[in-house]
Amino acid sequence: MIDELVVKSFESPDETMTLENAKGECVQLGERKFWLATAEPGWKFSRDNGPDMGTEWCPSPHRLYMLSGQMTVEMENGTRKTIEKGDVALLPPGHDAWVEGDKQVVWFEEELDE
Repeated sequence: MIDELVVKSFESPDETMTLENAKGECVQLGERKFWLATAEPGWKFSRDNGPDMGTEWCPSPHRLYMLSGQMTVEMENGTRKTIEKGDVALLPPGHDAWVEGDKQVVWFEEELDE
């Protein structure tokens, strides 16, 4: 239940995560974390971030809204979808993702419990 008004801005995030060719900025409202993520052209999870996590498949679920660009997501079972500006997507654990084309990808998501 929400019992107080809280407003924060990504202009001054509570947390910033810098990855190879990608960045995430987080604001926390109560128990919930919200992320604004940016991935540069050429970014691919399995190549740029997976090795540091010891995996080629992202182990985290995502519920996101695409603000700009195009990103392809491929599941371990081979299912593949390209998501783009205006799309809302649910990504279960066990996916790879990469930027399509030469434009930066920006999305917003609420951090989910794994």
